[in-house]
Amino acid sequence: MAAALFGALGLPGVAHARDGAAPAPISAAAAPDSAAAAPDSAAAAPISAAPAATSPPVDASAPVTPGIDVPKQGDPRDVTLTRPRGKPWLIAGEAQYRSLLVTDEDPANDRYLLYRAQGTYYPLPWLSVFARLGLNQRFVSVQGESGLRMDDLALGAAAEQTVSLARLGWQRTLGLSHSLRVYLPTSFESHEQNLYFATEWSTRARLHLIDELFAGIRGTLHYRFNEYAEQAGPQGGTLPRLVVELRPFVEYSPFVSDKWGTITVGADLHGDETIDYPSRDPANIPESELPPGTLTGSSLSGSGSSDSFVTPHYGYDLYASYTPPIPHFSFILSLEQAGNVVRYGEPRLFFIHRDQTELALHAVATY
Repeated sequence: MAAALFGALGLPGVAHARDGAAPAPISAAAAPDSAAAAPDSAAAAPISAAPAATSPPVDASAPVTPGIDVPKQGDPRDVTLTRPRGKPWLIAGEAQYRSLLVTDEDPANDRYLLYRAQGTYYPLPWLSVFARLGLNQRFVSVQGESGLRMDDLALGAAAEQTVSLARLGWQRTLGLSHSLRVYLPTSFESHEQNLYFATEWSTRARLHLIDELFAGIRGTLHYRFNEYAEQAGPQGGTLPRLVVELRPFVEYSPFVSDKWGTITVGADLHGDETIDYPSRDPANIPESELPPGTLTGSSLSGSGSSDSFVTPHYGYDLYASYTPPIPHFSFILSLEQAGNVVRYGEPRLFFIHRDQTELALHAVATY
């Protein structure tokens, strides 16, 4: 996920390569685990739209007593998603400042801001429905434009469950979070691609290992329904149709204090396969249909109507979060990398790349 931690407000957990190879849904802390949306992500990501799966569902007003398998703090990327006590709804807002780690002489091209707002309602302790809308602000813009552009509107539902591992001889509980999202084409990019809508299913498994150490994996399926299979123009390529992503992650809270707050550090790796729509070019173009003077044989070979391009991507997220003792706030600093596996015809992986590695600062508030 290029933007791991992608939205403390839930993003689509699909990675976003800066070279445009991956579609834009939205995790991953997914964005890390992610976003991700996201934030599993873009990848993201890296907070998902699922409530934090840290303990079995309980009454919202009942106190929670940490046990051997219950962390003192929930997943920092899910700070906006834990059901509040005493009410069945939650409003969350997020602001992100993102910049390339290595900037050019004109840094305005390499920096941007993201703003997101999400409303969540909990009809059941383990079930939530939500709506999210966001804006992104570039520091450069086309003449006559403000530099502000909308994200796709996300509507979805999330559910959590726990699975006891006692029958395997391990006194632990596996927390599962599932989310289903539908994206409506309110963004500029989706309008340009004639997107009808996109759907996404994400499942995250999270396990408490020891003390404040956790590990898990997030899987995401993202499907896009476009009007056309290819973009218009001589440089127009086939559009992405399906993205399959896996994102293992690990996180640890070295400092947990009721007085001073909690510090959590974490990392994830993510890889995905982006499958484009099949090419609509004919397999062969007869000579009679070629322009006069074309130097070729009796026919010209095309891409073939059954050909479909598959593009693998990779990435990682390194992050540190701070949850202060003041309620309703959280802050995350992350280093994120995402890009194509194959470059110039051969596999090339980079830990740091000047056109892809981003530094991001997230601030999240809930009510």
